[in-house]
Amino acid sequence: MEFDGKSVAVFGDSIAFGSGNYGFGVGEFLQKDLGLKLIKYAVGGARVGFCTEHNWMVEQVQTAIKDGVSPDYIVFNGFTNDCNISEGNTLPDVPLGEISEGYNGFDIFKVDKTQPFSRCFEEILFAFLNYFPKAKLLFFRPHNMGRRDDFLQRQYGERAIALCKKWGVPFVDLYSESGMNTFIPEQRDLFTFDSYDWGRGDCTHPNALGYELKYMPLIKAKLKTL
Repeated sequence: MEFDGKSVAVFGDSIAFGSGNYGFGVGEFLQKDLGLKLIKYAVGGARVGFCTEHNWMVEQVQTAIKDGVSPDYIVFNGFTNDCNISEGNTLPDVPLGEISEGYNGFDIFKVDKTQPFSRCFEEILFAFLNYFPKAKLLFFRPHNMGRRDDFLQRQYGERAIALCKKWGVPFVDLYSESGMNTFIPEQRDLFTFDSYDWGRGDCTHPNALGYELKYMPLIKAKLKTL
């Protein structure tokens, strides 16, 4: 079998972790459906760029390197929370920044906490390519989230994909390809979890059906092409 004896490391935020499905997220579905051994670093609330009192994806990657893991596949997301505007603020939690010129000067252990999303995302991509050269990488952009500003989630999502293209990292664009749009109340309630006891889906965190019908078919199909 294609995935027998192979492993997948999962990095990212609550969507990768599975917060809307009791911790049974992308990695667990890959383990169940494809038989991949799971190594999980994703944490709910994580940001690609540094944000006080929140998990930092840079540190997820640093931990994996220090752990000496050697995954066959790396599946990750990021920016869901970077583009969030926290209560009382008018700007995103992590500024977007610019795409760097060239491919030099990256060191995941020396990332400045003041660096914006774009630079930190490039640092993570470089680290995956540099420290896990045999791993097959897959970034997934999340669905159209009804609790994120429409313009900002498109801006950050398109930047993430542009950076994946720059670094030659494969991706799945669930925003454009899954048809999951939680600005639509019926989709919100059918595919996301009622995380806050509002009596409706929270727009952001896929429930079991959201993963099974919208996320995993596209992620698994892409993974099989790598």
